[in-house]
Amino acid sequence: MQLPIALLFLINRLKTYSILFLVLVLSGCSLFKKKATADTDVIARVGSDYLYASDLENITRGLHGKDSVTALKNYAENWARKKMLLQKAAEYISEDDAGITKKMADYREALLLYEYEREYIEQKLDTSVKTQELTDWYEKMKDEFILDNDVHRVNFVRLKPDAPDLKDFKKWLMQPQTQEDTLKLNGYCRELSTSYDIEEGMWFEEEKLTQLFPLSKFEIQQLATGKKYLEFKRTDAILYMRITETLRKGQPSPLDFISDRLVKTIIEKRKLQLVDKVYDKIYREGLESKDVEVLVK
Repeated sequence: MQLPIALLFLINRLKTYSILFLVLVLSGCSLFKKKATADTDVIARVGSDYLYASDLENITRGLHGKDSVTALKNYAENWARKKMLLQKAAEYISEDDAGITKKMADYREALLLYEYEREYIEQKLDTSVKTQELTDWYEKMKDEFILDNDVHRVNFVRLKPDAPDLKDFKKWLMQPQTQEDTLKLNGYCRELSTSYDIEEGMWFEEEKLTQLFPLSKFEIQQLATGKKYLEFKRTDAILYMRITETLRKGQPSPLDFISDRLVKTIIEKRKLQLVDKVYDKIYREGLESKDVEVLVK
């Protein structure tokens, strides 16, 4: 199933911020303190740069003897390799020629914005989605959620092989006569079934039906044809199932089948709207306070 265009846009925007964050961290952070002179703690040197064992306590914490020495040796070798490579790179490419100074400034700005957005979203974002809102979004976007395979809406009850009073249960399930029969059926399912859905039904692709219950393709065809409860006995369970509706490949996905993904789409859209709104507010406040001027007319 292809992801909708709106969701792809949201994911790509978040990926961009994540990449900028990673590049800045890898470019700017250092796991050691630069000291003026070497001392007995030094474990590696490249030119005038020294690496000290005391700077690597997090790496050796919990290690003893040979393991600790091995960890320090591996880190020191990697550190020295990186330092030498950086020196060689600096001989051929100056920071100004590569635009590194500007790139670092750009990455720093992106990181600041990323962290601000993350904190603001965490404080202000409403993650609740009401049923009507979900339905409205589904009507707008359902043509973007096209089925890759047939799906079936299934009612089912899974019982243990030794479940009691099966005769009464089957009467209540397959031929309920009164409201009391329905109440008894619901009570029986709550108390004695290992899983069930006898009201709305759940949507499953055929592959999932063969995995979860399990059913053969022939048994699924039987269910899809009759739309009545059928009994299937397994070594560890007795299954009572019926298929009430089938949607074919190429049709829009049913809401229940994509509700989780649709909720995520709604939340991501809210994030972008929330960020755009606060940025616009900050900009307008700057204009009103005269801290911001746009001089191009």
